Amino acid sequence: MARVARFKISGAEAWYHVHSHISGCRGEFPLSEKAVTRRLIGLIEHFTSIYFCEVAAFCVMGNHYHLVVRFDAPRPVRREELEDRARTMYPGKRYSVATAGWTDDHWEHYRRRLFDLSELMRNIQAAFARWYNRRRDRRGKLWADRFKSVVLADMQAVLDCMLYVDLNPVRAGVVKRPEEWTGSSIHLREIGKGGWLMPITEVLVAASGEAALGEYRQRLYYRGAVRSKGGQAAISQEVLEAEAARGFAQRGMFLERLR
Repeated sequence: MARVARFKISGAEAWYHVHSHISGCRGEFPLSEKAVTRRLIGLIEHFTSIYFCEVAAFCVMGNHYHLVVRFDAPRPVRREELEDRARTMYPGKRYSVATAGWTDDHWEHYRRRLFDLSELMRNIQAAFARWYNRRRDRRGKLWADRFKSVVLADMQAVLDCMLYVDLNPVRAGVVKRPEEWTGSSIHLREIGKGGWLMPITEVLVAASGEAALGEYRQRLYYRGAVRSKGGQAAISQEVLEAEAARGFAQRGMFLERLR
């Protein structure tokens, strides 16, 4: 089988849209179970806290997931910081075992890894596959193929991609409002549990605080109300008008009660 192309930038800050699919038969949705969704999101949060990157948006669907992630430009890193990140990656006794005998060259290799999208995805997907296979008492390959990535050229492309990712459940027809999907970044932002995500203000730089989230929700709802190609679902005019009447304010407390 031909290898799937992945696009990465070396030596500079870079934004990516990343997505990956679970292997399996058509109609199977192994990621739809709440505990499974939470585990994958937890691993994304864990590993992105170690790497020099930030997640701007994500969405876990039934058989695939999306990330919008920014990687810092590679730079020198103090040994102490590398050691702290290695302790998070290899907790407890695993740290001593994993780093025993590391020379300066090993630490330099580790530093380079922490700026590498492929290494991040390898960690996330391998850790999730091990957990899922143990949970299901299964063996073999879990992910359908290598992850796919696209470089986002400018901030407009980043914003468009974030909206696309957060609208996935609406387009699939499984929710009426994007924030109702618990496996999405917009849901976490709505209920105040998105502190590990990149602040919206880094994308919508003209806004600040809650106003930035309100502006993002407005863009999300208006974009979602436009029917996309292929007959995918859209936000209804009734829902759009109701949100507009509320000024696109957060519905966080209400959503928290639904969980």
